[in-house]
Amino acid sequence: MKKYVMFAISAAILNVCVGNMSVATTTSLVIVQDETPEAEILLDKAVEAEAAGNQEALLSSLTAGTAALEKEANADKGSFKDKLLNQVGALQKFAPMVKSGLLKGDVLKKVINTVKMLLAAKRIESALGGSNLLENVGGLTKNLGLMKAGLPALGGDSQRKLGGLLDTAMSSVGNLSKGGMTAKTAEPAVKKQLGGILDFVKEAM
Repeated sequence: MKKYVMFAISAAILNVCVGNMSVATTTSLVIVQDETPEAEILLDKAVEAEAAGNQEALLSSLTAGTAALEKEANADKGSFKDKLLNQVGALQKFAPMVKSGLLKGDVLKKVINTVKMLLAAKRIESALGGSNLLENVGGLTKNLGLMKAGLPALGGDSQRKLGGLLDTAMSSVGNLSKGGMTAKTAEPAVKKQLGGILDFVKEAM
Protein backbone atom coordinates (compact mmCIF):
# COMPACT_ATOMS: atom_id res chain seq x y z
CA MET A 1 0.00 0.00 0.00
CA LYS A 2 1.44 3.41 -0.92
CA LYS A 3 0.64 6.43 1.16
CA TYR A 4 0.94 9.85 -0.43
CA VAL A 5 1.80 12.76 1.84
CA MET A 6 1.73 16.30 0.49
CA PHE A 7 4.00 18.90 1.99
CA ALA A 8 3.38 22.50 0.81
CA ILE A 9 6.48 24.63 0.74
CA SER A 10 5.24 28.15 1.33
CA ALA A 11 8.59 29.91 1.20
CA ALA A 12 9.63 31.36 -2.14
CA ILE A 13 12.25 29.10 -3.67
CA LEU A 14 12.85 30.89 -6.95
CA ASN A 15 12.94 34.52 -7.90
CA VAL A 16 12.52 35.37 -11.57
CA CYS A 17 13.22 38.92 -12.61
CA VAL A 18 10.88 40.30 -15.24
CA GLY A 19 11.79 43.89 -15.96
CA ASN A 20 11.78 45.62 -12.58
CA MET A 21 9.42 43.07 -11.06
CA SER A 22 10.57 40.08 -9.02
CA VAL A 23 8.22 37.10 -9.28
CA ALA A 24 8.28 34.60 -6.42
CA THR A 25 7.19 31.07 -7.19
CA THR A 26 6.20 28.33 -4.82
CA THR A 27 5.98 24.62 -5.31
CA SER A 28 4.91 21.50 -3.48
CA LEU A 29 6.64 18.24 -2.83
CA VAL A 30 5.00 14.84 -2.91
CA ILE A 31 6.70 12.14 -0.90
CA VAL A 32 5.66 8.54 -1.42
CA GLN A 33 5.88 6.32 1.63
CA ASP A 34 5.65 2.57 1.27
CA GLU A 35 3.62 0.69 3.86
CA THR A 36 3.35 -3.05 4.33
CA PRO A 37 0.01 -4.31 2.95
CA GLU A 38 -2.42 -5.96 5.34
CA ALA A 39 -1.99 -9.69 5.86
CA GLU A 40 -5.16 -10.64 3.98
CA ILE A 41 -4.04 -8.70 0.88
CA LEU A 42 -0.70 -10.50 0.79
CA LEU A 43 -2.35 -13.87 1.35
CA ASP A 44 -4.84 -13.23 -1.45
CA LYS A 45 -1.84 -12.64 -3.69
CA ALA A 46 -0.55 -16.04 -2.62
CA VAL A 47 -3.83 -17.64 -3.73
CA GLU A 48 -3.56 -15.87 -7.09
CA ALA A 49 0.04 -17.01 -7.51
CA GLU A 50 -0.87 -20.61 -6.70
CA ALA A 51 -3.67 -20.56 -9.27
CA ALA A 52 -1.25 -19.16 -11.85
CA GLY A 53 1.37 -21.77 -11.04
CA ASN A 54 3.89 -19.09 -10.06
CA GLN A 55 5.86 -20.82 -7.31
CA GLU A 56 8.23 -17.92 -6.67
CA ALA A 57 5.43 -15.37 -6.22
CA LEU A 58 3.48 -17.86 -4.11
CA LEU A 59 6.34 -18.37 -1.70
CA SER A 60 7.09 -14.64 -1.51
CA SER A 61 3.47 -13.63 -0.84
CA LEU A 62 2.92 -16.48 1.57
CA THR A 63 6.04 -15.58 3.58
CA ALA A 64 5.19 -11.87 3.69
CA GLY A 65 1.54 -12.53 4.52
CA THR A 66 2.43 -14.90 7.33
CA ALA A 67 4.83 -12.37 8.84
CA ALA A 68 2.21 -9.60 8.65
CA LEU A 69 -0.37 -11.88 10.26
CA GLU A 70 1.96 -12.82 13.11
CA LYS A 71 2.76 -9.16 13.73
CA GLU A 72 -0.89 -8.17 13.92
CA ALA A 73 -1.80 -11.17 16.08
CA ASN A 74 0.86 -10.23 18.60
CA ALA A 75 -0.10 -6.55 18.65
CA ASP A 76 -2.49 -7.03 21.56
CA LYS A 77 -3.96 -9.68 23.86
CA GLY A 78 -7.45 -9.93 22.41
CA SER A 79 -9.64 -13.02 22.47
CA PHE A 80 -8.53 -14.10 19.01
CA LYS A 81 -4.75 -13.89 19.47
CA ASP A 82 -4.17 -17.60 20.07
CA LYS A 83 -6.49 -18.63 17.24
CA LEU A 84 -4.62 -16.34 14.85
CA LEU A 85 -1.24 -17.65 15.98
CA ASN A 86 -2.48 -21.17 15.30
CA GLN A 87 -3.12 -20.10 11.72
CA VAL A 88 0.35 -18.55 11.56
CA GLY A 89 1.72 -21.99 12.43
CA ALA A 90 -0.39 -23.61 9.73
CA LEU A 91 0.81 -21.13 7.10
CA GLN A 92 4.44 -21.59 8.10
CA LYS A 93 4.12 -25.30 7.37
CA PHE A 94 3.12 -24.48 3.80
CA ALA A 95 6.52 -23.06 2.80
CA PRO A 96 8.23 -26.48 2.43
CA MET A 97 5.16 -27.75 0.59
CA VAL A 98 5.44 -24.89 -1.90
CA LYS A 99 9.07 -25.74 -2.60
CA SER A 100 8.23 -29.38 -3.17
CA GLY A 101 5.13 -28.57 -5.25
CA LEU A 102 2.80 -30.36 -2.83
CA LEU A 103 0.67 -27.42 -1.67
CA LYS A 104 -2.89 -27.69 -2.97
CA GLY A 105 -4.98 -24.63 -3.70
CA ASP A 106 -8.03 -25.79 -1.74
CA VAL A 107 -5.95 -26.37 1.39
CA LEU A 108 -4.38 -22.92 1.09
CA LYS A 109 -7.75 -21.24 0.54
CA LYS A 110 -9.32 -22.88 3.59
CA VAL A 111 -6.61 -21.60 5.91
CA ILE A 112 -6.68 -18.13 4.37
CA ASN A 113 -10.46 -17.96 4.69
CA THR A 114 -10.06 -18.89 8.34
CA VAL A 115 -7.48 -16.12 8.70
CA LYS A 116 -9.89 -13.60 7.17
CA MET A 117 -12.63 -14.47 9.62
CA LEU A 118 -10.33 -14.33 12.64
CA LEU A 119 -8.63 -11.10 11.58
CA ALA A 120 -12.00 -9.46 11.05
CA ALA A 121 -13.19 -10.71 14.44
CA LYS A 122 -10.05 -9.37 16.13
CA ARG A 123 -10.48 -5.93 14.57
CA ILE A 124 -14.20 -5.77 15.35
CA GLU A 125 -13.48 -6.74 18.96
CA SER A 126 -10.96 -3.92 19.14
CA ALA A 127 -13.52 -1.46 17.75
CA LEU A 128 -16.07 -2.56 20.34
CA GLY A 129 -13.53 -1.80 23.03
CA GLY A 130 -13.44 1.82 21.91
CA SER A 131 -15.67 4.56 23.23
CA ASN A 132 -17.57 5.40 20.04
CA LEU A 133 -18.55 3.13 17.16
CA LEU A 134 -19.74 6.14 15.19
CA GLU A 135 -16.12 7.04 14.53
CA ASN A 136 -15.33 3.63 13.05
CA VAL A 137 -18.14 2.94 10.60
CA GLY A 138 -15.74 2.46 7.69
CA GLY A 139 -13.61 0.00 9.61
CA LEU A 140 -16.61 -1.98 10.79
CA THR A 141 -18.03 -2.19 7.29
CA LYS A 142 -14.69 -3.29 5.86
CA ASN A 143 -14.17 -6.00 8.44
CA LEU A 144 -17.69 -7.35 8.26
CA GLY A 145 -17.06 -7.69 4.54
CA LEU A 146 -13.74 -9.42 5.24
CA MET A 147 -15.44 -11.87 7.56
CA LYS A 148 -18.08 -12.56 4.93
CA ALA A 149 -15.33 -13.29 2.41
CA GLY A 150 -13.97 -15.93 4.77
CA LEU A 151 -17.29 -17.71 5.31
CA PRO A 152 -16.38 -20.73 3.12
CA ALA A 153 -14.03 -21.77 5.92
CA LEU A 154 -17.11 -22.81 7.90
CA GLY A 155 -19.40 -24.44 5.37
CA GLY A 156 -22.81 -25.96 6.04
CA ASP A 157 -25.33 -24.53 8.50
CA SER A 158 -22.70 -22.50 10.34
CA GLN A 159 -21.82 -20.65 7.16
CA ARG A 160 -25.46 -19.88 6.42
CA LYS A 161 -26.24 -18.78 9.96
CA LEU A 162 -23.21 -16.50 10.29
CA GLY A 163 -23.87 -15.11 6.82
CA GLY A 164 -27.34 -14.06 7.98
CA LEU A 165 -25.92 -12.42 11.10
CA LEU A 166 -23.39 -10.54 9.00
CA ASP A 167 -26.04 -9.28 6.58
CA THR A 168 -28.10 -7.95 9.48
CA ALA A 169 -25.12 -6.30 11.12
CA MET A 170 -23.97 -4.67 7.88
CA SER A 171 -27.39 -3.16 7.44
CA SER A 172 -27.38 -1.86 11.01
CA VAL A 173 -23.87 -0.45 10.70
CA GLY A 174 -25.10 1.48 7.67
CA ASN A 175 -27.44 3.38 10.01
CA LEU A 176 -24.46 4.60 12.02
CA SER A 177 -23.27 6.62 9.05
CA LYS A 178 -26.56 8.55 8.87
CA GLY A 179 -25.67 10.66 11.87
CA GLY A 180 -28.00 12.34 14.33
CA MET A 181 -30.55 10.42 16.33
CA THR A 182 -30.64 7.61 13.77
CA ALA A 183 -27.00 6.79 14.48
CA LYS A 184 -27.31 7.17 18.24
CA THR A 185 -30.36 4.95 18.32
CA ALA A 186 -28.70 2.29 16.16
CA GLU A 187 -25.44 2.09 18.15
CA PRO A 188 -26.66 -0.13 21.05
CA ALA A 189 -28.24 -2.60 18.62
CA VAL A 190 -25.05 -2.69 16.51
CA LYS A 191 -22.93 -3.42 19.58
CA LYS A 192 -25.22 -6.29 20.53
CA GLN A 193 -25.19 -7.73 17.00
CA LEU A 194 -21.42 -7.49 16.72
CA GLY A 195 -21.00 -9.11 20.12
CA GLY A 196 -23.19 -11.99 18.98
CA ILE A 197 -21.09 -12.41 15.83
CA LEU A 198 -17.86 -12.55 17.85
CA ASP A 199 -19.36 -15.16 20.18
CA PHE A 200 -20.41 -17.22 17.16
CA VAL A 201 -16.92 -17.09 15.64
CA LYS A 202 -15.29 -18.04 18.95
CA GLU A 203 -17.52 -21.07 19.19
CA ALA A 204 -17.33 -22.10 15.54
CA MET A 205 -13.57 -21.73 15.23
